[in-house]
Amino acid sequence: MTETAIASYIETLATTARAASTAEQDFQKEAARRAAQLREARAFAWRRLNLVRATASAVRGAEGPEAVAEAGRETLFRESGLGRAAEANREVAERFVAVAEAVAAAGGDDPDPAADPAAALAAFEAWYAAARGGPFLALMEREVVELPLVEV
Repeated sequence: MTETAIASYIETLATTARAASTAEQDFQKEAARRAAQLREARAFAWRRLNLVRATASAVRGAEGPEAVAEAGRETLFRESGLGRAAEANREVAERFVAVAEAVAAAGGDDPDPAADPAAALAAFEAWYAAARGGPFLALMEREVVELPLVEV
């Protein structure tokens, strides 16, 4: 190889190496983005399960529509961490009553086959996202505080 040919070959290798580095970085960014999406989907799925499970438990013994509504509101406040004082939070709780009613109607001794808790929860989540500009289930984020291990 001539001096010009080896210089050209080295430049070709350098270009290939830079392209491989860029491809790897792009892949790592995409993998991190996808992992974050999957983490959120997993967290939201568990939060949704826990919310509906808690709602079903709360409305199980409720006698009458107002008791179901109150059990639903209380469950929402407890599970989401929203305070009761703010008018906006009370509006969210009132919207959640439809979910509690659907859960109550679908369960119990005489379930209503037309009751659709999944649709009610999806409608509630869609309303919240449109009204508040973010996912409702993000409210249920719990920061895990790591405590030092203390031997006794």
